[in-house]
Amino acid sequence: MFKIESRKLSKEDCHSLARIFVTAREKTPLESNRDMESVVDFFEKISMNDEYQILTGIGENGNIVGCIYYYIAFPLMAFIEGFLPIIDKSRNPKEIALSLIEIAKKSITEIGHTRLEVEFKLPTPAHRACSEKYVKWYRAAGFQFAAEEVHMESDLTAVDLPQLDLPQGYQTRKFSEMPYELLETPGYQAFEDSKDGLFSSMSLEEQKITIQYFFDKSKPHIEDASLVLVSQEKVVGFVITREKDNEPEIGPIGLVPNARRKGLGQYLLVSALKALKDSGFANVTLDMSITNLPAKKLYRKFGFEDVYYKQFYYWAPEMNTNAC
Repeated sequence: MFKIESRKLSKEDCHSLARIFVTAREKTPLESNRDMESVVDFFEKISMNDEYQILTGIGENGNIVGCIYYYIAFPLMAFIEGFLPIIDKSRNPKEIALSLIEIAKKSITEIGHTRLEVEFKLPTPAHRACSEKYVKWYRAAGFQFAAEEVHMESDLTAVDLPQLDLPQGYQTRKFSEMPYELLETPGYQAFEDSKDGLFSSMSLEEQKITIQYFFDKSKPHIEDASLVLVSQEKVVGFVITREKDNEPEIGPIGLVPNARRKGLGQYLLVSALKALKDSGFANVTLDMSITNLPAKKLYRKFGFEDVYYKQFYYWAPEMNTNAC
């Protein structure tokens, strides 16, 4: 028997979870070179962070036997990252995992959230094979597949960038100069009609929040590599670049439907890449849906290569089916 608790972790709890974490991942593709103390530090940090909710499975002797945690980046949506739950090897993993996932679902509904999303980072075929067990747990708990994306990277030092001219009637403006009110509707139109599976799996309210997140000027961006494309005083496209782990990451980038197939997407991408190259950046990354083949063809043209894949699954309260 075991029970599920939501609580701030004690120092002893963090050590227990670190031991389970390290032991459960030994001799698997998930094994890391982090020592035990660094894993303890990680659990201590997320325990003190109010954006994280930690759920622990407690065995009959009072010891922790498993754990799942999610974080809340913005309203309505909560996110599970990595290969979770982690379960004590001596236990029945499926039983504990499904109980933890079910309590996580209940927990997000109690705070008024409408989406719980899990992301699997898949850098190798071995990671993809390892994810199958976890995917079965989430599917059994009612989660549905949302999308698969590929994380791509380009070596700017090895790429020749052409000189491109904008077609007549189009101008570029700096992202920092554009009010959100002018960006919201074109942003929604660009993603609604795109091949972005993750965006299309969201509710309308969740999509609105995502657009707000994309165009949030309180998040630092790289000024010269963040542009808005305008025609007749209306926004028709955009490219925004931010730094992540000291490396520029392009995204979002998009065009409204009637601005496509005119070379404008290439113009925005090349403009951003030139600005980054001129600023001394050697590499740049972006994420894209694997189903967006026209975009991938464009990115390949400018040196972007696949680095790793990501799969996303999600659950919403109205998804009542549960195969347990």
